[in-house]
Amino acid sequence: MTLSNISPPALVIFDCDGVLVDSETPMHDELRDELELRGLSMSFEGCISNFMGRSIEDVIATARRLGADLPDNWRGILYERVFERLRQGVDMIQGAPELVERLKRAGIPFCVASNGSEKKMQLMLSQHGLWDDFKDRCFSAHTIGIAKPDPGLLKFALHAMQTPARHAVVIEDSQTGVQSAINAEVPYLIYDVRNAIPDSQASQELKFTSIAEISDHLFRDCQVR
Repeated sequence: MTLSNISPPALVIFDCDGVLVDSETPMHDELRDELELRGLSMSFEGCISNFMGRSIEDVIATARRLGADLPDNWRGILYERVFERLRQGVDMIQGAPELVERLKRAGIPFCVASNGSEKKMQLMLSQHGLWDDFKDRCFSAHTIGIAKPDPGLLKFALHAMQTPARHAVVIEDSQTGVQSAINAEVPYLIYDVRNAIPDSQASQELKFTSIAEISDHLFRDCQVR
C-alpha cells in the first residue's frame, strides 16, 4: 500500500525501538552477550537478523530453537540486564524529535505502537522529554496482549485514535513491523538505516535512511513546515 494519496496523513504511528530511540544496538549487545552465556554464540549482525523487532515470546522460542539453553525465568533475567543498560542512557534517533514537533505544529495526531513494554518506552522517552507527548497514546504488546506481526496491535491503536487504516501511516524499521503494517493494511514507511528490509518485502520508494527524509515525504504536499 503506497502513500501517494496521504500527504500529510491523519495519524502517524511510530514504532519505538530504532525509530524514536536508538535502542537496538544496546539491547542487542546485551541479548547477544546473554545468549553467549546460554550456549548460543552469534554475531551482532546475526542477533539483529534473528531477533530485531520481535516479541519476547518469539525471541525465547527462536533462541531455544537455535540451541540456547534458557531457564524458565530467563525473560526476567534478560529484562533486568537490558533495563540496566538502557538506564545508562539511550540516544534519540536523529530527526525524530523534530518530526514529533512538526506533527504537533501541524495538528496531526501521533502515537507509538511497540512490541516493547510501556515501562521500557517510558524509561527511554523520559530521558529526552518526550514521554509526555506519548504517555496517553502509547500502545504496548505487553499491555494489550497482541504482538507484531499480528495486525491486532496496530488495529487497537487505530481504533483508540479513531482513524481508518487507509488514512494513517506507520513508521517501522524491522521486517516484523513492516509485516504487521501489511497485515493491518496500513500504509507504511521504512527507516532502513541498517538495510534490514529485503526488497521482496518493500519497494525502494518506501525506504529511507533518515527520519528527516521521512518527515519531508510525509509533508511533501503540505505547506506546514
